[in-house]
Amino acid sequence: MIALLLLANSIRDYLFVSRVIATQQVRHQMSQHATALERQLRQDPGTRSSAVKSVMEAGGNPVWIELRGPDGQVLEHAGVAAQEIFSEDDEHVHARNHEPLYRVVATAGGDVVVEVFAIRAPSTKMPANPSLLQSGPPAPMMLEIATPLDSVDQSNFLPIRRNLLINCSGALALLVTVVVAGLGFRSYAHGKYLEEQLEIAGQVQSELLPPLTEKYVGVDLATEYTPAEQVGGDFYDVFRLKDEGIALVMGDVSGKGVPAALLMGVIHGAVRSSLWSESPSRHESETQQLNRLLCERASGERFASMFWCYHDPIAHTLSYVNAGHWPPLLTHKTVSKVEIFRLHVGGPVLGVLPDARYQQAKLQIYPGDSLVMYSDGLIEAVNSHEEEYGEGRLRELLATLTEKSADDTRRAILASLAAFTGNAGLRDDLTIVVAKFISSEDCLLRQNEIVVGQSNRRII
Repeated sequence: MIALLLLANSIRDYLFVSRVIATQQVRHQMSQHATALERQLRQDPGTRSSAVKSVMEAGGNPVWIELRGPDGQVLEHAGVAAQEIFSEDDEHVHARNHEPLYRVVATAGGDVVVEVFAIRAPSTKMPANPSLLQSGPPAPMMLEIATPLDSVDQSNFLPIRRNLLINCSGALALLVTVVVAGLGFRSYAHGKYLEEQLEIAGQVQSELLPPLTEKYVGVDLATEYTPAEQVGGDFYDVFRLKDEGIALVMGDVSGKGVPAALLMGVIHGAVRSSLWSESPSRHESETQQLNRLLCERASGERFASMFWCYHDPIAHTLSYVNAGHWPPLLTHKTVSKVEIFRLHVGGPVLGVLPDARYQQAKLQIYPGDSLVMYSDGLIEAVNSHEEEYGEGRLRELLATLTEKSADDTRRAILASLAAFTGNAGLRDDLTIVVAKFISSEDCLLRQNEIVVGQSNRRII
C-alpha cells in the first residue's frame, strides 16, 4: 500500500509541478507581449489595431486577444469570441493593487491560461461614461490574452520527466520488494533483493548529479556526495546558464531514504525547469512558488532547505537566495587578513510557511574567492564523545586554505572530518560543493594560481 501511495504521489506531483511550470511560462510569454503592446501604444496610439494583430501573430497561438477601454467597451478584438472570465470589479481591483489577475479555464480545445493586463497608454476614443474623465493619471485600458496551456516548449519538462521516471522506479522497486515479502520470501534472499533494488535506485539518483568533467567559465569546482543510505535526501546541481554564467544549487530534504529521495526529485526538476536566474524578482518569486508547492503537496513532516545561486563571470557577482539552508561560507583573502562571510540572506525552509517571503542578495566576487556549500551531514557529524564538528572548525580550516585549489580544499575538509569523527561514521547524508572563482585568463590558460588584487568586499 505504501509503495502504491508513493507511486501515485510521484505521478500526482509531476502533473501538478508540470502544470504550475507551464502556467508560469505561458504567463511570462503573455507578459512580454503585453509590455511590447503597451510600449507601441505609448509611442503611437493610432496603431492600436495593428499592435493587437502583431501580438496575435507573435507566437504562442493565442486563442483570443481583447483590448477594452476604461469603461469596459471593447476597443479591439482578435481570435475567437472571448469568454467572460473576470468581472469589472476584478479588473479594477487588479489595476488598483497591481496584483496579477489570471485563471486557467477549460475550453473545447483544451486548457487555456487567461490573464488581464492593465495597459496605461493614451486611448484614441473618448470613454462612453464622461465621469471617467477626471484629474490625475488616466484610467488604464485592459488587455486580455488567452493562450493554450500546452503551447510551451515541451523540452523544458525533460528534467522533471526524468525525475518522474526515477521516482516511479524507486516506488516500483519498493512495491516489488513488498510483493516478494508478501509471497513468503524471507531472510537472505529477500534482504539481498531489496539491497540490489535500492542500490539501483542509488545509482540512478547519482546520475542526476552534474558531470565533474565539464568546465565552467571563471569557476573551478570540486564536489563530494556520500548518502548515509543507498538513496538520500541531499541534492546539489551545477549547470550552465544562457549568458555563460553558472547556477549552483544545494538542498537537503528532511529525513533519509526513499521518501526523502522522491521529494528531492520533485525539487530538483522544478529548479531545472524554472526561469529563476532571469532577475532578482524572478529569483524571489520562484522560491516562493516552490515553497507553496511543497506546502500544498508534501506531508507536514516533510520540508526542505535549499541554497541556490548563480555566478555572473562578466560582472563578477554572485546572486543567491538561502531558504533555511546551512549558510555557505565565502572566503576572501585581502593583503592583511582572511575574511569569511556567511551567506544567510533569504528566508525560512521550504514547505512549512505557505506565505513566507524570500529575498535575494548579491555579492561582488574577486579572483581567488572560494565558496563552500555543505549539508548538515558535515556540521552535525559527531565523534565518539558526541561532540559536533561545528561551523567553527570549518571556518578555522578554510582560513588556511585560501591558496588551495577547489579539489585540494575538498580533500582537506574530508581529511579534517575523518580525523575528528574517527570510527564514529556518518549519521546523515554528506554533501560538499567547493567553487573556486578564478579570472577568465586563468580559466582559459588553466594556470595554477591567481593573485587576489582587491582588499575590500562590497555588498551590492
